[in-house]
Amino acid sequence: MDNGQKKALVTRFAKIEGHVRSIKNMTEDERDLETIMQQIAAVKKAMDAAAKLIYTEQMKELIEQGELDETVIKKKIDSFIR
Repeated sequence: MDNGQKKALVTRFAKIEGHVRSIKNMTEDERDLETIMQQIAAVKKAMDAAAKLIYTEQMKELIEQGELDETVIKKKIDSFIR
């Protein structure tokens, strides 16, 4: 992962962290549960997007390294899917 992608990922996680803190505050302030659930869904989507980026980078690295060992590739895929 190059420095630009790493910085973008760190920024993405910082935004997610802030979003989770906001959900915590909403819970403490007893906001309606539907709104809280909508915010949780947004965080899940943001985490999925970050995971997809990491997975894509892993697969690109394997391709660039010329990895052909099916066991190694399967292990990487399985680690992402669980």
